[in-house]
Amino acid sequence: MRSVVLALALVACAASCLAKDPVTETGTGGSAKGGTTGSGGTTAKGGTTGAGGTTAKGGTTGAGGTSTGGTTSTGGTSSPPASVDCQDTSTATNLVVNQYGGSFISVDNAPGKTYYMSSNWWGKFNNETENISGIGFSMTNPNNDSTTNNNPMGFPTIYMGGYSGHNTTGSNLPKSVSALTSVPTIFQTNATSLDTSNFNATYDVWFTQSNSILGSGSSSPGSGGAYLMVWLYKPSKRQPRGSIAASGHFIDGVQDAWDVWYDSSTNPPCVSYVHSGPPLSSLEFDLNKFIQDAVQGKWGVTASQYLSIIFAGFEVWGGGDGLQLKKFCANVK
Repeated sequence: MRSVVLALALVACAASCLAKDPVTETGTGGSAKGGTTGSGGTTAKGGTTGAGGTTAKGGTTGAGGTSTGGTTSTGGTSSPPASVDCQDTSTATNLVVNQYGGSFISVDNAPGKTYYMSSNWWGKFNNETENISGIGFSMTNPNNDSTTNNNPMGFPTIYMGGYSGHNTTGSNLPKSVSALTSVPTIFQTNATSLDTSNFNATYDVWFTQSNSILGSGSSSPGSGGAYLMVWLYKPSKRQPRGSIAASGHFIDGVQDAWDVWYDSSTNPPCVSYVHSGPPLSSLEFDLNKFIQDAVQGKWGVTASQYLSIIFAGFEVWGGGDGLQLKKFCANVK
C-alpha cells in the first residue's frame, strides 16, 4: 500500500516506502495515496476506485542501486513463528476491469467481516484486469506493459480498514498500537514463479495520529502518522525509500532475517522490512511483531499511533502478467 497522490496528480505519501512521497490519483468518486521508495525514485500508493469509490495504491521505488550506511544486526536468530490464527475464507468472484475499479469481498465464515479489492492503476493503465477469487485475485498485464519512469504503474491490492470512502467491516480498525496483542496474517502469492525484477509483493500498513477513520479525500495517513511495509523480496530493479538502517535484522517469532530501510525525511515517515534471503512467495506471521519492532527501533511508528489500514498486494513497475494473490487474511487483536 508499500509508496501518493491526491486528485489525479498531487504528490503525497503512503503505499510503499519509496524514495519520494507517493502519489495518489482520483477516479470517478475518490482519491488515495501511497508511500515512496528508492534513491531518487518515488513510490505511489493509495489509488482510487471507479464508480464512486477509491482504491489503495502503491508507491514507487528507486531504479535499482544500493543504499549506503546502515547497521547490521548482531547475534541470535529468529525463533520459529507461532501458528497463525487467521481463518477467513470467501467464495466471492468478480472481474475488475477499470483503472480505479474495486469490489468488496465478504467473508463466508465470519459474517459481517469484509475486505476490499482495489485495482488502482494510478501511474499507467493499459487495460490491466483483476479476477477476484475468494480473498485473492489474479492479475493480467497485457504484453507485460511497463512504465518509462520510476513511478509504479499501480498497486493492485486487497485491504482492510477505512480508505477512500470504502470502509470494510469487522476489521477492528483503527486500533491503538499500544493495545495490540497480535495481528496474525497470511499472504500467499505466485510471485516467485515469475520474473520479479520489476514488481514486488508487499504489505503496506498505515498508522494515523488519531482513531478517526480516514475520510474519502485522504491520500495518506496524515501528519503524525507512519507507513510500515513488509516486502517479501527486493526486486532487482527497485528498492525501498530511504537507506538501510539495519541489515540482517532478526525479529523474534518471524522467520529469517530482514533488511530495514528507513526514510525519516517526510511526514509521515516510512519504514520498510525487506526479506534478506531468497525471494519469498508467501508469509504467515504476526504483523504485530514488525509493528512493535519498529516502535522499539524508533523507525517512525509509535505506541501512541493507531493501526488504521492493512494493504497487501503488488507494486508494479512492469511485467507481472499472471500475478496471483492466492490468499490474504488479517485478524487484528
